[in-house]
Amino acid sequence: MSENKATLMEGMTEKTLHSPNTMAEVASLHVANSYIGTGLDTSLENVKPLPEACKRNVTEFDLVAYGKDEFTLSMEKRVMARMFSAFDVTQLGYLEERKIEHMCKYLGRVMNEDDVKQMKSEINAIDGHITFEKFWAWWCSHPEVPAKKDFFSMVSVDFAVPYHQQQLLTRETGELYTPSYRVLYYFRDMETGKELQVSPWHDIPLYVRDLVRTKPASLPMNRYNFICEIPKWTRAKFEIATGEPFNPIKQDIKNGVPRFYKHGDMMWNYGALPQTWESTDVVFEGGYVGDNDPIDAIEIGMTQFKVGQVGAVKVLGILGMIDDGQMDWKVICISHNDPICRFLKDIHDVPKFLPGCLDAIHEWFRVYKICQGGVENKFVFNGEFKDKSFAMKVIDESHYMWGNLRKINKKEEV
Repeated sequence: MSENKATLMEGMTEKTLHSPNTMAEVASLHVANSYIGTGLDTSLENVKPLPEACKRNVTEFDLVAYGKDEFTLSMEKRVMARMFSAFDVTQLGYLEERKIEHMCKYLGRVMNEDDVKQMKSEINAIDGHITFEKFWAWWCSHPEVPAKKDFFSMVSVDFAVPYHQQQLLTRETGELYTPSYRVLYYFRDMETGKELQVSPWHDIPLYVRDLVRTKPASLPMNRYNFICEIPKWTRAKFEIATGEPFNPIKQDIKNGVPRFYKHGDMMWNYGALPQTWESTDVVFEGGYVGDNDPIDAIEIGMTQFKVGQVGAVKVLGILGMIDDGQMDWKVICISHNDPICRFLKDIHDVPKFLPGCLDAIHEWFRVYKICQGGVENKFVFNGEFKDKSFAMKVIDESHYMWGNLRKINKKEEV
């Protein structure tokens, strides 16, 4: 890694995100990359910028993050050639079969043993040497089909010390906006100092334990852990990697190009609730099944979270969105540390203190796919936000589904 890139990575790791007040501050939240990186040890001098970025006098990062148009095939080819060259560390002009397999895996292309054998036979490389043109021809003739999520990593930590006696740590690895980037989670025992890698999905509890209970035991405590995937005022599509060991947070990558919400920046902190799952075997309102993911949550407070940040939130309500024919609940919540949290008791209080917030949430999720050629999303209950009581029942049900998922899929503990 060059000295310039190392300095850039160091700056990204130490940067603290604050809620912006001006458009200049919003723009400064994104790293000023001049090119789309690979996440590998690639010399900056060997990278030629995309002509499209030069013509528009913008960086490649701006082109992919803020341009309304998708990358053309020729643009993707040049980015993929950059990735191919990064794997060709000795610059021989070709890769061996095992390196091609490694590259596909790095880019997120899910391939079983039969797929690998078929790829090798179709490319028909001489002496096992695969040039970029041969690889690109095969890649284009086999467009990636969105993987059906039938595999989840159940790896978690079997520890005896209660969660509230652990210190939760997050660490960034890899290069931001590349396939290498991950946010990893660790528990540190506050007595022994021992650290163990953990899963944010399986090991962080859904319910926040209060050391001193101030309400009757018959009343449920409205304190839930919230995992931020996409900070407010950003648009990079980060998500919990449910299929990877310990479920780190990563960015969605397509053909080496990082993916962003073209519709615009998120106006809220967007993420998920741990220890929840929307089962595809359960039929919800309107006859729709779950979307096979942890339940989504929208934190509407004033402070911008970091990618991977965990915080206690108060649940206010829920919106039932239909995404590709599946139920995709959106829990509306606010950080317990937010100044107006104590004034918000239920969903009907939100317009009093944050006028227009709920309408903006509904509209954003209704139309965000349209600018990329998709269709608008629909909602159950005619788009009505349901109240806190309804939301907490949905969360409890999703927590029960997650427990069943852990039983069905063999629980792996380390």
